[in-house]
Amino acid sequence: MKQTRMEIVSNREIPIVLIYDVEGIKDPITDEVIGGEENEKSTTGVVTEISSQGTIDRFLTNGILVEKGDIWFSVVIEELVDIYETITGAIYDGKHYEIQSKDKKGIGERNRAEFVGRLIS
Repeated sequence: MKQTRMEIVSNREIPIVLIYDVEGIKDPITDEVIGGEENEKSTTGVVTEISSQGTIDRFLTNGILVEKGDIWFSVVIEELVDIYETITGAIYDGKHYEIQSKDKKGIGERNRAEFVGRLIS
């Protein structure tokens, strides 16, 4: 299954930048995180622009209201092992997106992560 998926998506992947949080250190007295920052990781993924799906302007997926201008994309899970839990956004085609939902997917074994991104205007 994993090999078949790699063949299917090989010519459909396009560049995307993932934005993730890097946790700072915790203050020993207040437990507040100090010095956290955002980092970027360039990768590739299969991206679907919601507006390209005909006349659909909004629909529900995984309990998230998806609207025209949003994106759905998947990335190979090996690219995300160390940052999956802290991914907060993405940059695609020069536009910034906030991550609305993320799920690990695969049959038999996890091979990708799927995301829904909301366009930040």
